[in-house]
Amino acid sequence: METKNLQPDSNASCACFNVPYQNLSNYRELGMDRSFAEVSVLICRSCGQHWLRYFYEHEAFTASGRWYLGAITPEQLSALTTDQAKSLLEGVDWYYYGGSYYHGQNGKTSGGIIPFP
Repeated sequence: METKNLQPDSNASCACFNVPYQNLSNYRELGMDRSFAEVSVLICRSCGQHWLRYFYEHEAFTASGRWYLGAITPEQLSALTTDQAKSLLEGVDWYYYGGSYYHGQNGKTSGGIIPFP
C-alpha cells in the first residue's frame, strides 16, 4: 500500500489538524492487529476528514498506553486492514501521538512508531 504524500491537505485549516481529537467522532472500529493494538477510524464532525487511530496498552506495564492519530484519504481507508494500520501511520507526513506512555503529553511526529514492550 502506497503511503507517502497521500496526507490530506484540502481541510488543513480545520481545527482537527491543529488539536488532537478536536470534533472527532467514531466512524468505524476495525479491530485488533497482530500486536493487539486497537485500530479504528474517526471522522471530523466539522470537515469530514478521516483519522486513523492506533491504540496500544499492555495492562501488565504501568504507563504503557499510547495512541497515534493520522489523517488518511478515502482511498487509503477503502483498502485499509488492521495489520496495515501501523505501517500506514508510519508512512504519512505526520501524525499525532499521546497517552500515558508519553506522560499525558501529546504532539506531532513522523516516522516509526515506538515498539511495544
